[in-house]
Amino acid sequence: MNSQNKTSKTTVKKPLPDMALQAFNGYPMKAQTILLAVREMILAVKKSDPEIGLLQETLRWGELSFLTEKPNTGSIIRLALTKSGKPAVFFHCGTSLIETFRSQYSHIFDFEGNRAMILRLPVEETGVELSHCIKQTLRYKLDG
Repeated sequence: MNSQNKTSKTTVKKPLPDMALQAFNGYPMKAQTILLAVREMILAVKKSDPEIGLLQETLRWGELSFLTEKPNTGSIIRLALTKSGKPAVFFHCGTSLIETFRSQYSHIFDFEGNRAMILRLPVEETGVELSHCIKQTLRYKLDG
């Protein structure tokens, strides 16, 4: 009898931080899925660029937020629902980020005012553009 040991590759996902669970609690499941995918994009962008400062994941105004520190290389990113219940990425209204993103990607994303970029479904189809917006935000003070 010839037995072979087969090793299977299993992916172990890290549990979500309590703050992410707290922030998205009560959101519709579809919105949670979209915003969690964006969270993963933010973490991937940070990992791909060593010039981006330490990324702090926290709650601001009860919303999952990301800001750079040590050094502070970027501007804050918040993930939440708009007043009309659409999943969105929110940016600091005192920056030119939304204006920049409108000029680059108005054919892909919808915007609300000077702080929200509405996410379209499925979010993976706009991953390249969304990752570019995230990178510009996390590098805002470097490239400004």
